[in-house]
Amino acid sequence: MRLPLLLPLLAASALPAAAQDGAKVYKQVVPSVVWVHSTRDKGLATGSGTLVDAGKRLILTNYHVVQDNPNAKVFFPAFRDGKPIAERNYYMERRSRLGISGRVIALDKKADLALIRLDSLPKGVTAVPLATDSPDTGSNTHTIGNAGASGALFGYVKGTVRGVYRKKWAAELEPRKVAQFEAKVIETDSPTNPGDSGGPLLNEKGELIGVTQGGAIKAQLVSTFIDLSEVKKLLNARAVRDLKGEAPVVRVVREKALPVSDGAKMFKAETVAAADAALVELFKKGLDVMIETHAKAPENRYAEVTAASGSARTDLFREWTLDRMEKQGVNSIGILICGDPKSLYVDVSPEAVKQFPPGFAVKLRDAVIKGLKAGKPDDGLTDALKLIQENRGKGK
Repeated sequence: MRLPLLLPLLAASALPAAAQDGAKVYKQVVPSVVWVHSTRDKGLATGSGTLVDAGKRLILTNYHVVQDNPNAKVFFPAFRDGKPIAERNYYMERRSRLGISGRVIALDKKADLALIRLDSLPKGVTAVPLATDSPDTGSNTHTIGNAGASGALFGYVKGTVRGVYRKKWAAELEPRKVAQFEAKVIETDSPTNPGDSGGPLLNEKGELIGVTQGGAIKAQLVSTFIDLSEVKKLLNARAVRDLKGEAPVVRVVREKALPVSDGAKMFKAETVAAADAALVELFKKGLDVMIETHAKAPENRYAEVTAASGSARTDLFREWTLDRMEKQGVNSIGILICGDPKSLYVDVSPEAVKQFPPGFAVKLRDAVIKGLKAGKPDDGLTDALKLIQENRGKGK
């Protein structure tokens, strides 16, 4: 006789307390954990990291994740139905919109730590607090990371502290490139994998107690984490301490395509409807586009842009376009047309431009201008969107 499987039907209250604690810690901390990308001569290196200071926009990770590359890009988790989206392709297909650029501003090569200062933060994200002290042997731990061997990002593992001690060790970062590390470390029985490096080790309160460093190659259930005390040393270094804290630069991340905003009433209703449908399809493919027309420049810009000419006016309209794109959360293509004073600016972001052939921004601008000069703005809009659709993915 086959017994029915009842376990999945147990209420949450019937689950062990430890399981509930793990779920609680994960839900509390995962919005502040990132997937880190750092380019190498031979490709892309990925790891994990944690937001440890929202005011200074600081991400904590390992030195071996970024090595000596001064630039990095990070991805905070996007959420669907209250849960982080784990599929890697979701982020890669939307990297121009979801990826946030940053610069490595501090390294502790000996302790294998690094700090990345981001250009902006997603709205509402908060820093993970630091614990007061290192953990005790036998205490429970929680880790979140982006193991390369897993198909899922932002994975969770529970563990127990085996010991806290000082350690010297060597690690091969790349073929013929060996690093010598020395730091106070936390050893746990929680498994780690390449890609988890740089992620947070957390206590039961969801406080940071360490940074994932790696697993022992010739041992099972023995993983090393850089201790909290080393993290505090790095954060208290003068170069980091002297950074000015400020209200976080908030990056708006769009959840759906931005419809055409035809404030100047240049286009027919059916043209706008067709354009909006095209924008939805482009957004699904990871490309967000802003199209705005204005009858007149706003009062705070009107006098300046009217008085300017030539390259000076172009610079002012570029500034206005980029400002509108930032406020609308658009990070790929912006097309802004103004009636008074007459002007047009087209911007293709550095990330988006990689998806298109050389000179694409000029061709896009020329398509819109051609329609305007012919008195057929609808044709200009239609041709511009057709260019985007046909040329997307043809970049080098």
